[in-house]
Amino acid sequence: MNFNQKTAIVTGSAAGIGAATAKLLCERNIAAIILLDVAADALQQFASELKQLHSHTQIYTGVANIADNNALREALQPLLTRLERVDILVNSAGVADENEPDEMHIWHKVLGVNLHGTYHTTIASLAHMPDGGRIINVSSILGRAGNVRNTAYCTSKHALLGFTKSLALDVAPRKITVNAVLPAWVDTPMLRNEIALNAEKIGVDPEQMLRNAKKKIPLKRLTKSEDVANLIAFLASNEASSITAQSFTIDGGFTCGV
Repeated sequence: MNFNQKTAIVTGSAAGIGAATAKLLCERNIAAIILLDVAADALQQFASELKQLHSHTQIYTGVANIADNNALREALQPLLTRLERVDILVNSAGVADENEPDEMHIWHKVLGVNLHGTYHTTIASLAHMPDGGRIINVSSILGRAGNVRNTAYCTSKHALLGFTKSLALDVAPRKITVNAVLPAWVDTPMLRNEIALNAEKIGVDPEQMLRNAKKKIPLKRLTKSEDVANLIAFLASNEASSITAQSFTIDGGFTCGV
């Protein structure tokens, strides 16, 4: 899976799954890549590291909250002009704020980024995507389940699966594939922050909560961001040209054990 003549956009690329995916695409000789994130300092630091390691790749950065379509297009349009085309789009940006059902401001924030932001980025990219392009949406295992204090997050991730399936049918005549990955218990800063907050609420050690989580997973380890990136890279490759409208769980066997 060599991407030496391909171009890509990765959202949420300053950390976690997005960063791991961008790193892997660069390692596999992607010709050019746009890194999008709202965290400007972290994004610039990550981009600088990539540029030092992968001089063969043209690396561009854009800072925007993808929930704001106008801000997104303002940041993205000049970069798309440089790139000329988008062969691969990885929609990895997301937020996971917990909420009570009546906390409407969190509802709008989470759906604004996870669902509407994914939609905005996809539509902007599709205008520059040639036939045979690839779109990979990062959903979650909570795209197939419910969870306490997660109505906004679960709704957004469920909706991404419907978006994935329907969009795949719409763009199939152009041989563009659209798939989703559904990670669970990925060892990212977002997960560790959630665990720390929950541990504080109930007065336990965050590391103990992590150990308890691992015990529930048949493989007895958290999924790594790199594990998810490997799956995304496969779906972005020529080898996956006949796979579309699908959702792939990556959870160490967790959902088969519950």
